[in-house]
Amino acid sequence: MNGASENRTFQFDKDTVYIGRSSENDIRIKEKHISRTHLKITRKGDKYSIEDLGSGNGTYVNGELIPPKKECEVNPGVPVRIGDTVFSLDEPYRNDVPSFVHPTTASDCQNNTAEIGRPLTPAKNFELIYKVSAALMQSLDIKETLEKILDYIFDLMKRIERGAIVLIDHRTGKITDVISRFKDATKDISAPYSRSVVNKVFRERKPMVLYDVLEEKGRDCSQSMEAMRVKCVLCVPLISRSKVRGVLYVDSLSRPHGFRKDDVDLLTVLSGPAATAIENAMLHSRLQDDVHDKSKILSETEKRLHKSESHLKAIFDNMKSGVIVYEGANNGNDFIILDLNKAAQRIEKVRKKAVLGKSAVAVWPWIKDTGLLDAFRETAKTNQPAHKTVSILTKEREKAWREFYLYNLPSGEMVAIYDDITDKIKAEEEHDALQEQLFASQKMDSIGTLAGGIAHNFRNILQAISGNIEYLDMAQCDRDEMKEILKRVHDSVEKAVDLINNLLQFSRKGGRFEAAHVDLSEVITGTYELGKKLFDGKIKIRLELEKGLFVKGNRSLLSQVFLNLFTNAKDAMPEGGVLTVEARKEGSTVIASVSDTGIGMDNEVQKRIFEPFFTLKEVGKGTGLGLSTSLGIIEQHKGTIKFSSTPQKGSTFTISLPLSKHQQIESVVLSNVLKHGYGQKILIVDDEEPTLMALSNLVKTLSYEAIPCRGSIDALEKADFFRPEVVLMDRNMPELDGITCMKKMANKHPGTRFIIVSGYEDSGSQGIDEETRALIRGYVVKPVGLETLSEILSQALVS
Repeated sequence: MNGASENRTFQFDKDTVYIGRSSENDIRIKEKHISRTHLKITRKGDKYSIEDLGSGNGTYVNGELIPPKKECEVNPGVPVRIGDTVFSLDEPYRNDVPSFVHPTTASDCQNNTAEIGRPLTPAKNFELIYKVSAALMQSLDIKETLEKILDYIFDLMKRIERGAIVLIDHRTGKITDVISRFKDATKDISAPYSRSVVNKVFRERKPMVLYDVLEEKGRDCSQSMEAMRVKCVLCVPLISRSKVRGVLYVDSLSRPHGFRKDDVDLLTVLSGPAATAIENAMLHSRLQDDVHDKSKILSETEKRLHKSESHLKAIFDNMKSGVIVYEGANNGNDFIILDLNKAAQRIEKVRKKAVLGKSAVAVWPWIKDTGLLDAFRETAKTNQPAHKTVSILTKEREKAWREFYLYNLPSGEMVAIYDDITDKIKAEEEHDALQEQLFASQKMDSIGTLAGGIAHNFRNILQAISGNIEYLDMAQCDRDEMKEILKRVHDSVEKAVDLINNLLQFSRKGGRFEAAHVDLSEVITGTYELGKKLFDGKIKIRLELEKGLFVKGNRSLLSQVFLNLFTNAKDAMPEGGVLTVEARKEGSTVIASVSDTGIGMDNEVQKRIFEPFFTLKEVGKGTGLGLSTSLGIIEQHKGTIKFSSTPQKGSTFTISLPLSKHQQIESVVLSNVLKHGYGQKILIVDDEEPTLMALSNLVKTLSYEAIPCRGSIDALEKADFFRPEVVLMDRNMPELDGITCMKKMANKHPGTRFIIVSGYEDSGSQGIDEETRALIRGYVVKPVGLETLSEILSQALVS
């Protein structure tokens, strides 16, 4: 004997002797390639016969494999091989016995056995390899392809019951995908597999075969297999380009030796096409995900062209990006279409047969107009990749965008890989437009907040001026000279109030406005009569107004809109011209237009005319708020304002307002009679000393007892002492705001009436909740005049 028992001799003391790895045998050889009970030797006189007992790796006599379970006569001195051990009977064997090599050594996971010999692959194995290779060429879906491979393996290996293909990331060693199932199609569940076997094969990059798990009883791996009731296992790595992409795994639960000894070779051969399919899927994915990878993959695919032209064609036709292959012509000034994939045909709406062999300029003239042809020439000349995005008009005269990547092939052709990015560009444009609207809205909100704060402070100042003017007017009623001076000051205050209202209106912070049913034609006529002094004799005015153009709105605000338009028209015609004002009904809408024959506006000016503070007038001659304010007023009236303009030909502004169903003007009767009190206590709360004194003087003038309070804290103390009938409360004050002060005072003195006198509209700055509104008997915005104060105090006292 040699091998593990080299130079040892055994003497037969009986006619039948058993050899194996188990201690129960007559001759025990501790070698992993020998089965537990491997061989039986029988002596009959001076003759010997041997019988292989169904071992995993077989028995060889003089280099030939003998059939299992069948006696074979052996002459003395003839070499017999089991595993790595060689022995002979009666006489030593010769040293020139032919050697043999194990097949690809199986990874042993502590208990594996190796298959001996490499029989020739049967014809049907070649048929299987051909079918699997063909399947790989027919689909780029790796899951579908691997499912077909399992079908073919199940068909070939009748005794295998389960199979799995496990894909592994060669960089991390982690499983990325698994296809596993039973051979029995009625079992619609995933089949488990041995992770220890899969990990071992992946780690050592070698096949692993377990013919009979039960023969290896007592070792860790065998116990794991036995727990899963696995009888035999075969697992081979899927290697491509020296990287393990995954493993192919099959096993049987019902019987050992579920596959022939050449199945390791077969699955090893099949692992090549399967690994190639995995890498091809990765190649296809990179082509879709990254333009740089597209170039690299195209280069790799071109190198593989001679090996797998059909595979390259499958990738070419199934790409989502358009691909066109060109050949230079006419000394590099034109390019001939050699090939294009399905995506390019879909994007350009052409048929392949109709464009092959034709000039690119003839088929797609826009490549010349967009500069793409110049990029073609530059790439062909410099052999450098190029990237270009172009805008085109399609056959349907619709605007579209294409993003091109140009490359030269080693063979001299040029490849254009491109995508239709029309939807992407349109989405970006919509996003930019929304972003611009958001910025404009934020800017208007900031300006509105600023305008509200300015208006509040300015109204407090005007309240002090206005209140004192009216008090002086009452006190100096017998002096005409003083009355004239006070009237001029009062008119200035009114103009300041109008300026504040315009500022708030422009910023959409003007709160609610009083609306009535008014005839727009009368509003326009009245505005014209008021502003006609603006025009000189060089401007001719035409009014074409229908009667009965009733809308619901605020006469003063609408008049302000038309006055702004008249003023702008006059400024646009410094050398004279024609101003045309028209108004008419159109269905349920009133349409009014103001047209001039002036200097007009270019595109850049038209984009900005409604921007706040934008003006073309000299400093001091325009605020830039006219059109912004007008736009806000019209939108408050649920209308629209549009314009058209041509440089040196004039401009037209068109206003649309909903027609009112109410066809009668609502008249408002105003009373100029002051209503005096008879000494009732009026608590006046304000943190501005001049405003507080002015209001106190007006209250005294109306025959009430005025109790001035400098702020909320002072007011709470005086309310407890004086128990006033009415409180005139400012809203915004330090330490304690007016609303909170009013609530505290109402809890202690439920019968007290409250009137808010504020520089803010009743809708701002933070608004007033409904519960608080129930406590308020009136709300007036500063500056409040004597008549208004008389009326609101009278109403509060009688309610």
